[in-house]
Amino acid sequence: MEMATLAAIAGGLQAVSSIKQGQFQQAMYNLQAKQAELQGRQNALNYSNQALNVLQNQRRMAGTLVARSAAAGIDPFSGSPMSVDQWNAFQAGEEYNLGIENADMAIAGGLAQSQSLQAAGKQAMQSAYLNAAISVAQGAYSYQKLSVPGTTTGSMGLTSDTMSLSNQTWATQQGFSMSSSNAAWMNMGL
Repeated sequence: MEMATLAAIAGGLQAVSSIKQGQFQQAMYNLQAKQAELQGRQNALNYSNQALNVLQNQRRMAGTLVARSAAAGIDPFSGSPMSVDQWNAFQAGEEYNLGIENADMAIAGGLAQSQSLQAAGKQAMQSAYLNAAISVAQGAYSYQKLSVPGTTTGSMGLTSDTMSLSNQTWATQQGFSMSSSNAAWMNMGL
């Protein structure tokens, strides 16, 4: 197999490899995005449970306060017992609201992280396609340079673009012998 064909095949294989790597990265980011979303929902559930526990504790404390006040012969629905119950209910309400807000923020945070990871996955695929296109272009360029006669002069790597009539003096100084027909042939890109 000649070098030109090998260069084209290498460019194609590199392009396929780049796309496969991009697909793998995108799948990894999508999986992480799902995990982030689920983690946000789990955190929200935990915060909601904490908020519910606060309300349940407040109701228990209110029941205990009523029972103790009544047992002591004090009206539980007026005066100090009522003030204590109202204060406990206010504090429980504040903690409940905080728990619900935390649950909402946990869901929003999980979704935001999920969207960020999905965007990173899309970017990975775009980068993979760009790298694949570059690999194909480089393979095509290498194929063209190695397979088209006259584009190189052998092992020296001098191209027809770098060797012109104006460079004939330099070539002669370097020990190259060029007839006028060789120089014209080089200038024509053949």
